[in-house]
Amino acid sequence: MKGLYIHIPFCKKICSYCDFPKMVSSLDNKKRYINRLFEELESKKEDLCDISTVYIGGGTPNSLSIQLLEELLSRISPYIKNSKETTIELNPDLINLEQIELFKKYGINRISLGVESFNDNHLKLLGRTHTKDIVYKKIKLLKENGFNNINIDLIFGIPFETIDDVKYNLECFKELNINHLSYYSLILEDKTIFNHLIKNNKLELLDDDIVADMYDYINKFMKDNGFNHYEISNYAKNGYESIHNLLYWNLDEYVGIGLGASGYIKPYRYTNYKTLNEYLNGYTEEKEYISIEEEKNEFFMLGLRKVNGVDLNNYREKYKSDPFIDFNIQRLIDKKLLILENNILKINPDKLFIANLVFEEFLYED
Repeated sequence: MKGLYIHIPFCKKICSYCDFPKMVSSLDNKKRYINRLFEELESKKEDLCDISTVYIGGGTPNSLSIQLLEELLSRISPYIKNSKETTIELNPDLINLEQIELFKKYGINRISLGVESFNDNHLKLLGRTHTKDIVYKKIKLLKENGFNNINIDLIFGIPFETIDDVKYNLECFKELNINHLSYYSLILEDKTIFNHLIKNNKLELLDDDIVADMYDYINKFMKDNGFNHYEISNYAKNGYESIHNLLYWNLDEYVGIGLGASGYIKPYRYTNYKTLNEYLNGYTEEKEYISIEEEKNEFFMLGLRKVNGVDLNNYREKYKSDPFIDFNIQRLIDKKLLILENNILKINPDKLFIANLVFEEFLYED
């Protein structure tokens, strides 16, 4: 399996919580960016064989004009044609019929919507430009035009949020009859509006115990409603798991194109520059050699994000090594952080919310 990720950094407005490479920019900059994107695509042509999945993320890909969107999709269409899953991230506020027809024309078969909340007050706090009513209207439009493979992104642990707000979000999700949910806990990132407000005592994060209760409720609700909890923050009806995201967690290869995008073509991982001028001027990205020892760490750090865990026989076969010698796995089992059953190692279901305690044990130290 090999994936292609394409980053579109432009947004209608900068959200309070987001630290992805993004910006509000002029049409001229957007045109220059798309041209630079094609140059990078051409320069990585040798790595773009056998692409299985394509993911167009951001930023906000549908903040591009319809002309630039078509230019982008037409240039990457050879990879879309052979892709099992092609996803585009959309801002609900900007979706229109012309865009939907374009997505159908070029074979996009999965939509990911940055909804974040169905509470209009929380949406304002998060800096989102849509409302609950807009989300309902745009999902209806997508479904009427043949798009049923849809993901919704939601965030919990928002300042002032209660468990009743989380219940409301989930009932709205259920009412919409969507097959995939990514429900993330709010993370306070540097260089965000939220971080500035909290540091200046103008906003307060929720207590960890409250956030943990929210997570437990989400897991139970999704299970009770027939969803497979297949990754720490991801839930899907059978057959609707994200193929592209599983590629990351399975430590497969992927090519990253665009501002701040990362790629992994063994044995190297690279990350493109995150400032627009450096990217437009074609400066070489950072490149890092990933040793076998480091890859062993990532086998667990990424693989254990999957709720079904990792196969230790796969590790032994792949690295000709014993994981119990390479890592102090038994200690994590004894502490009931990990469970081992039939050579499958996974995080104890009631410890998923504190999974970072497990991941810390697999950090690579040179």
